[in-house]
Amino acid sequence: MATLENIWLDVRYAFRGLRRSPAFAATVIATLGLGIGANAAMFDVVDRLMFRPLTYLRDPGSVRRIYWQSDDRGTTRTTQTTYYTRYLDLRRWTRSFSQLAAFSERNVAVGDGERARERRVGAVSASFFEFFNARPALGRFFTGDEDVTPRGADVAVLSYALWQSEFGGRDVRGEVLRVGDIRTTIIGVAPHGFDGVNDANPPVVYVPITTYAASGGTNDAKRYYTHYEWGWVNVMVRLAPGVTLTSAESDATQAFRRSFLASAAVDPTTPPIESARPHVAVSAVRPGAGPQPALEARTALWVSVVAAIVLVIATANVVNLFLARSFRRRRETVVRLALGVSRGRLVM
Repeated sequence: MATLENIWLDVRYAFRGLRRSPAFAATVIATLGLGIGANAAMFDVVDRLMFRPLTYLRDPGSVRRIYWQSDDRGTTRTTQTTYYTRYLDLRRWTRSFSQLAAFSERNVAVGDGERARERRVGAVSASFFEFFNARPALGRFFTGDEDVTPRGADVAVLSYALWQSEFGGRDVRGEVLRVGDIRTTIIGVAPHGFDGVNDANPPVVYVPITTYAASGGTNDAKRYYTHYEWGWVNVMVRLAPGVTLTSAESDATQAFRRSFLASAAVDPTTPPIESARPHVAVSAVRPGAGPQPALEARTALWVSVVAAIVLVIATANVVNLFLARSFRRRRETVVRLALGVSRGRLVM
């Protein structure tokens, strides 16, 4: 009880000190507030870009993104995208992953006539939704039978936000929605907060990746699943139980080398495998934490370092203010010590 009483007395004394020196208190609070606020803001940015698990993602510790690497004139070139055919090769020739999914995002016109707007669209394989513990808010997600080569079904899953803003939350199953060149039938609505792998700019509608790929009417669209000509697909994987990251990378690299040789057989411009040295990095789902972070992630890290330096400077300034104040209060300190105040309470 004596300890609690001492704490209460110290708190009352501190508040009396604040009333006596409001300018000093305001300066200290503002200095620390600016330093802490800047660091908190930057931590939120870095956390969102690099560390925060994706919403609804099931067992995030086992989920990775595939990064494709090769040597180019002495430097390692890393890319997140590859051919849909290479995604198929990875499915055929690896044993380290229990799940694989292909996905891509594009800004295309969604809607008809005057209501059409350019929006973010997710072209994803049916296996994409299996990575998440997400149940549709309405209807269902599309299945493997609707995501087949050469062309999948013309179906779409709306985001919860689009469902609410454009359709008023009514039952939209069976309605037609134009997505780019595709007239899709709405079969479901994703749950609230489902952002896929992009919580910064999530898609408003999801369509089968094979449907999107085959809808362009170009040579790429006609042979996207047989040729190595259109690098637009991202690949997400889940490590099989007991598989280490090192063995998964080795397994995926062997599959990549086989796929590289297969593409070289039909494309004479492919560099020799001995000089390209293709290999795979199985790394973070968020590109900001991957082997080659994007510019915004690198910028955020640098700004975080600057924010940390600002906090150190702010703390040093506050310490200097208290030291200067303590010199002015030397007589008070001597009197309090003479009255029997312990040095610990005096410091506090």
